[in-house]
Amino acid sequence: MKMTDAEILHNIKQKFHISEFVGPQVYKKYGDDAWKFIDIRLLQTIDVLRYWIDKPITINNYYWGGSFKQRGLRTNLGSIFMGKFKKGILYLSAHVLGKAVDFDVQGMTAIEVRNWIVANQKIFPFKIRLETGVNWVHLDIISEEKNPKIYKFIP
Repeated sequence: MKMTDAEILHNIKQKFHISEFVGPQVYKKYGDDAWKFIDIRLLQTIDVLRYWIDKPITINNYYWGGSFKQRGLRTNLGSIFMGKFKKGILYLSAHVLGKAVDFDVQGMTAIEVRNWIVANQKIFPFKIRLETGVNWVHLDIISEEKNPKIYKFIP
């Protein structure tokens, strides 16, 4: 059954607060309207993952006093960019485009989560890219025709 964007957004809002997908600067300026910056396919993918894995997922947690604040949408004002990129240099990433999140799943290692996603790939509606070699899960929906349903990459 194909869901409408409104249904996808309604479902994800039952499990996540917008601050989990955007940093403090974006949240302060846009509040709940910041959902528009996150690709609806990413939201549906995370909603499916959260439903089937049935464990809490932590993306950003600064809203509740945690230290994670750049694991979803990234902007040129974030500390990840400060001092790393010169003005006039093109930089694009799945995070900048609202198509990626980094996260942890309670009670599971990053390797266990990636293996679970691969083993259950049929439940996901879109192609997924997973970064390997890191102790968190990077998931994005940037897809290339040549890639398999679940594509693991090393940065």
